[in-house]
Amino acid sequence: MNKSEFEAYIFDTFSVAADHPFGDHPEFAVYRHAGNRRWFALVMSVPRAKLGLDGAGSLDIVNVK
Repeated sequence: MNKSEFEAYIFDTFSVAADHPFGDHPEFAVYRHAGNRRWFALVMSVPRAKLGLDGAGSLDIVNVK
């Protein structure tokens, strides 16, 4: 599943769109519950080198509560 498919799944399932609260990382997306505004998922682009992986570029990482 890629990032756009994940975003579509979240919207179709929970009817919420991404929030981008981090000014220094506008590509990071936070998904919040509609009722209490607490986050339940965070999508980040992390450089492969920071994860100890070979190659250039970055990977999209999902943190789900």
